[in-house]
Amino acid sequence: MNTVHIEDFKKSVVIRLLVLPCIVLMLLSGIIVYYFTVHASEQLDKNLVRIASDHRKFIDFFLSEKISTLEFILHSNPYDEMCQPGFIHTLFENLQAESKAFVDLGVFNEKGTHMAYAGPYDLAGKTYSETEWFNAVKEKAMYLSDEFLGYRNVPHFIIAIRRDHNDQTWYIRATIDTCVFNDLVESIRIGRTGEAYIVNQKGVFQTRQRSGGRVMESDPDFKEYQISSTGVNAFYAGGKFKCRYLYAIMPMAHTNWYMVVRQAASEAYAPLFFILIISIVIIFGGGILVMTAAFFMTSGMEDKLKIADVEKREMKTQLIMAGKMAEIGEMSTGIAHEINNPLQVMRSEVAMIEELSRDIEPALPETATPSFNMLKDSADQIKIQIKRCGKITQGLLNFARKKESALEKIKIQQLLPDIIHMLDQKAKVEDIRIIQKIDPGLPDISCDPNQLQQVFLNLLNNAVYALKDRSSGEIRIKVYREGSEIVISIADNGCGFTPENMEKAFIPFFTTKPVGQGTGLGLSTVYGIITGLGGNITLASELNTGSVFTIRLPVT
Repeated sequence: MNTVHIEDFKKSVVIRLLVLPCIVLMLLSGIIVYYFTVHASEQLDKNLVRIASDHRKFIDFFLSEKISTLEFILHSNPYDEMCQPGFIHTLFENLQAESKAFVDLGVFNEKGTHMAYAGPYDLAGKTYSETEWFNAVKEKAMYLSDEFLGYRNVPHFIIAIRRDHNDQTWYIRATIDTCVFNDLVESIRIGRTGEAYIVNQKGVFQTRQRSGGRVMESDPDFKEYQISSTGVNAFYAGGKFKCRYLYAIMPMAHTNWYMVVRQAASEAYAPLFFILIISIVIIFGGGILVMTAAFFMTSGMEDKLKIADVEKREMKTQLIMAGKMAEIGEMSTGIAHEINNPLQVMRSEVAMIEELSRDIEPALPETATPSFNMLKDSADQIKIQIKRCGKITQGLLNFARKKESALEKIKIQQLLPDIIHMLDQKAKVEDIRIIQKIDPGLPDISCDPNQLQQVFLNLLNNAVYALKDRSSGEIRIKVYREGSEIVISIADNGCGFTPENMEKAFIPFFTTKPVGQGTGLGLSTVYGIITGLGGNITLASELNTGSVFTIRLPVT
């Protein structure tokens, strides 16, 4: 090796020893910063969730306390006594002495007539039989309403409770002071932009929003809320990129309201952003130090060490190529097995052509046309299978390039019947009945139709083999949608699998067929194709009863 080449080699090694450590450092630092950011973000979410949960419990306790107070009044006093004006005023005064949250108190008969009232409005004698709250409390025994205007024409909400006693039904209703309730909900403080408020299931404010929303107005961001009926849910919403605010939302007890706590994302994540900037500065500074140290360390390397490194790289390359050649050998075995599927179809079609040809020879001209049409269909099928064999062999040639599957939008309800048609003749010969139940309205899925054809031909051929020499053989195919997935079920009443064999069914080179009749790559290939398409396949089987293969593919 001459001096020029040695110098070039030295420069190459120096560059690699500088770049690779820096890349490793950057990747490692990036991973650390990423997981730190994720963890810190989760902690912020959990903190907001905790605050929302505690505040929800506080508000629920407030409402539960008011409901309990009214229930105690209702069940402690007879109806006739409560209808007395003086008595209801005394009760109301006692309530206000306990809590200023009560605005008024009223008693209603079973027809919804206001029999007694204590409060600042003239509501005695008014009939509420057609109001929403009265009809609701007749059904639920306790009802906490949304904010509404009512006779008084100001926003308010009420708690109404029913009592049934001695074939008599009456009701008590109290109005909760909206201002007191608003102050209670708004009492939470989270930084400068944090706030809490309540909305109902329709997105209407039940308390005012400190940043601008008024009671009984619609929340403009409600459509972006990610509401969970089981507990607290934290998410981002608002703004052009749907990340202006950090929200925590959860359902409240006793009513269809949701407690919402939110904070501006810029304020919530300000400390995290600061730490992130400092981390990036440290990472880049460390990278520069590493590059400097690596330069001085590599400058003293001897030529022999560099040559040894080159030889090691060459050996590694040879090992990789040897591994690829071994993989090609395994792939060739799998492809040879898979080619048997279209060849079987081709043989069936040729057999049918020969049989029809024998029928045509003695036939009259007018009877020849249907037979020739069938011959034409069989010839088309042969062309299709020959084309498929060409694609399989082409896949072998493209192995080293790792060519991706040719994904396209297909309708499974159109593809599957065509594949089943390929095996109709074979099934008839074996006295097997194929039953199809395919939903015609299924959405498109994104997949490689050739690979999917390979999957179904494998499973159907296996089902036919399992039904060999069995009477009343059936293959039941069912295709339907379940949520965001297309479900394809292929069942047979054949020989089935033992529990031990079920565990190994998808393992390469495992087969239950006699020696020389199977390579054990069919189901493993099916499994690889389905998982590669983002789906999954499961097997349920019972010995001498049958097997069910269930495929789930994601909807496009």
